[in-house]
Amino acid sequence: MNNKELDDILNDPIFDLDDKEKELFNLPEAIKKGQIKKQKAEEIAKRQPCENFEDYAALFAQVHQDLKEGKRNLVRYKEDNIQEKVFFIADGIMGYIDQLDVDKRQIKDRIRKDGRSRVIYEDGTESNILFRTIGKNITKNGYVITELNDGKELSSFSKPDQVDNEDLAQGWIYILTSKSEEERISSVDNLYKIGFSTTPVEERVKNAKHESTYLMADVNIVATYKVYNINVKKLEYFIHQFFAAARFHVIVGDAEPQEWFVVPLDIIRQAISMFADGRIVKYVYNAELQALEEIVFNKNERVKTKKIDTSKFDVLSMSIKQIYFDAILTGDKHIEYRTLKSTTQGKFTRLDKATGKRYIRQPHILRLYTSYSADHDVLLVEVKKTVFREPYDIEYHLGKILEYDLKKTTADRVGIAKK
Repeated sequence: MNNKELDDILNDPIFDLDDKEKELFNLPEAIKKGQIKKQKAEEIAKRQPCENFEDYAALFAQVHQDLKEGKRNLVRYKEDNIQEKVFFIADGIMGYIDQLDVDKRQIKDRIRKDGRSRVIYEDGTESNILFRTIGKNITKNGYVITELNDGKELSSFSKPDQVDNEDLAQGWIYILTSKSEEERISSVDNLYKIGFSTTPVEERVKNAKHESTYLMADVNIVATYKVYNINVKKLEYFIHQFFAAARFHVIVGDAEPQEWFVVPLDIIRQAISMFADGRIVKYVYNAELQALEEIVFNKNERVKTKKIDTSKFDVLSMSIKQIYFDAILTGDKHIEYRTLKSTTQGKFTRLDKATGKRYIRQPHILRLYTSYSADHDVLLVEVKKTVFREPYDIEYHLGKILEYDLKKTTADRVGIAKK
């Protein structure tokens, strides 16, 4: 090759790069250091033989069988999915989180959960891998394995055709009867306990006869409802408030259990179903008649505040279930969650026309409404900050209520006086 040919190659426009473009071909020092740190972390979490693997071998075999029979499913990683006693698959190997010691700590400029774990792998090894590393490995090339669904749940709060692999089971609402032989309890018709559990109900009630909340007696499990994407404890609270007039008052030892109600079973089932889809807001429980009573009201009667000027603010509008709408009004809910999808990126992100990149939208105000009907409830609430949780979750941290326009029944239900 002569000098002219070499000059022609070196003068080709493809090599005519400015300083910014040249940076794309260099590995920044921060990334190099990050690789070194990552290598060190992996060395610390290096797998070693599990001395008591025989205690776990049968568990792995059973989970594989459960997956084949459809009793468990594979779901994409979400931080809340990673808990003790959870199975996962990463790089084609199944792991089991036997122990997890996690707390919130400062990681760079954010407060995030992290800590060590004891993970057992189906190949007979174990490691003390970091919590966040588990998440990264699953996100990159794996799945979380759902808890066992043995078919005993009678229903779920999301209809079966609406539950997908992105839905997160939060626990169970359950209905029990007592096996107590005490006449003051056994003689009461339609006596049921309505409670919640984050562990399988059979496990939760196995020591019932030693706990006052179960009337110091064994119980029958009448029904369980697996709950998806709903705060189970809040749901339990609303159900208890709904049936408060029918609460069964009894002293057991030094305690007075609060979760037993004298209500026909069919009414409890119906009410739980109506809580799930929001219809319950139109009803109250008539304890005297033992029936659900529809609220009759003037549809035109409203309770509202003076409108504020929002012209200088970024206002993000979104629909919300009535149960969560009420919880925000009463101050019981402080964060509203949304999942970023391909169909919603135009709404929840903004496009920087200069760079062509998209960023999470940071609204000043959320405009929340409960339905698309003309008489829906509307609420404007301050957004104190917006947090993006990789890979898909957005958190809107809420501040003060700025404005509302409510049906009279909603205002009465949450205790707001007419203005």
